[in-house]
Amino acid sequence: MNRRLIAVPALAFAVLALAGCAGKTRGTANPAPASESSTETTTRSTADTAPHVPAPLNTGSITSDACATLSASARSDLGLGEGRPRTTGNGPSCTFQEAADPGNQIDVTTVTANKNGLQDVYDTKANDAYWGETQAAGYPGVYAAAVDDRKNGKCGLFVAVTDQLAVNVLVQYDNGAGASDPCPVAMKFGEAMIHTLGG
Repeated sequence: MNRRLIAVPALAFAVLALAGCAGKTRGTANPAPASESSTETTTRSTADTAPHVPAPLNTGSITSDACATLSASARSDLGLGEGRPRTTGNGPSCTFQEAADPGNQIDVTTVTANKNGLQDVYDTKANDAYWGETQAAGYPGVYAAAVDDRKNGKCGLFVAVTDQLAVNVLVQYDNGAGASDPCPVAMKFGEAMIHTLGG
């Protein structure tokens, strides 16, 4: 989650749309209806359970300002300008534009509306157009989005920074290598974020 499918005010559409059940916000659609058997949660296989973070990161700064996900040196290393903060129903968000090409941008949202971190991403994976487990600097993550626009320079990545909090990174690149292969750009951002918060 208009020149961009997911422009700054419309991030919720493709990445973090409000879900109608269980108070979850997610990037794809609603989670399973509440009428399903409650025993399913307790008997869920480990394949459907999000891995724990190796050590909770200090997230005090990013729960109020998502632009704090990157240090100034990390922004410079990634070729990004200063972020523009904004507030969404899902949590604080920030847009970083590539310094050399403002047509390339990364939107990052600290998903404070969810209280179960990456587990909420696992719980709604059936609604995603693509979904794949990964790690960013040793922290669990998932590539996922409601619409598969990777061939058009868009890639969504969720990274767990604590077991209760995940951060969504949405790459939207129009030009350069990232336009044809955006997910490595998202991963570089995720790794830089982990290093920033682990500081």
